[in-house]
Amino acid sequence: MSQKLHVIVIGAGSTGTATAHDLALRGLQVTVIERGEIASGTTGRNHCLLHSGGRYAVKDHEGAVECIEENMILRKIMLDGLELNDGLFVAIDESDLAFKDTFLANCEECHIPARDISVKRALEIEPYLNPKLLGAVQVPDGVFDPYRFCLSFLATAKKNGATVLPYHEVTGLLMSGNAVSGVKVRDHRTGKEYEIGADLVVNATGPWAGHIAAYANIDVPVIPTAGVMVSVSKRLNQMVVNRLNKPHDGDIVVPQRMTSIIGTSSWKVDDANAIKIPQEHVDKMIEYGEKMIPALRQNRVQKSNPQVNNNPDHRIR
Repeated sequence: MSQKLHVIVIGAGSTGTATAHDLALRGLQVTVIERGEIASGTTGRNHCLLHSGGRYAVKDHEGAVECIEENMILRKIMLDGLELNDGLFVAIDESDLAFKDTFLANCEECHIPARDISVKRALEIEPYLNPKLLGAVQVPDGVFDPYRFCLSFLATAKKNGATVLPYHEVTGLLMSGNAVSGVKVRDHRTGKEYEIGADLVVNATGPWAGHIAAYANIDVPVIPTAGVMVSVSKRLNQMVVNRLNKPHDGDIVVPQRMTSIIGTSSWKVDDANAIKIPQEHVDKMIEYGEKMIPALRQNRVQKSNPQVNNNPDHRIR
């Protein structure tokens, strides 16, 4: 091409930064626009979980296959940014244990490496697990730091010529007939408002996608769901610990640096920018989480975060 096509990516979360990385590698001129800090939206408030797809293997084959495929790609291109500690799906009661064969069969169908391990082995590698454990399955889950995750993609995007504009809010879209030809932005640091033209605009704003699309008179129905995650003051598990059953509130504990994060509840919200944290949801996370790791209740709650997502099953990948 004699002249590079210019693409604007709105949103510097995992989707936006990965898109910018890919487009810059392809030789396009890329501008990333983010109204706050990098990864300050949905991405910065997620589980930090690199999904194996195990959580969706029974309920959502398509989602599970997508998870394991993305998992394997990220292992190849971002190995230094991941903690590949694997995950355990644990059976706490007879209902969980009865679910195990179904879980293993569906993991096989979705090409998710899953293996049944003994209770003795599970307690050896995760000594804080409930000692009354009835069964365990190991899967290739992992953990990442959302901020570092996005910065890694932006680093290669910038190396290939991309421009990154944090603290710039899109206040409108430029239109050429029915086509979007750029954006109107406000720089929150200086108050300056100006326009940026483009050949293509990518809306990577997650729960705010409907708001941006409305500037082009396009109706994108989005019903955001919020969920509470609770971080305790000690890292009690080295592997991701999931309840061996259908996805439910408080059924996962993710290790992140020196903490363990319990999640998550789910409810619909009208405004993704203003989410209150119901205390009963925090209490529920502790109640359900301690069934897998009893010591969770004995450690101080360090932080309670509201997670917001535009997926109805609150899947975060």
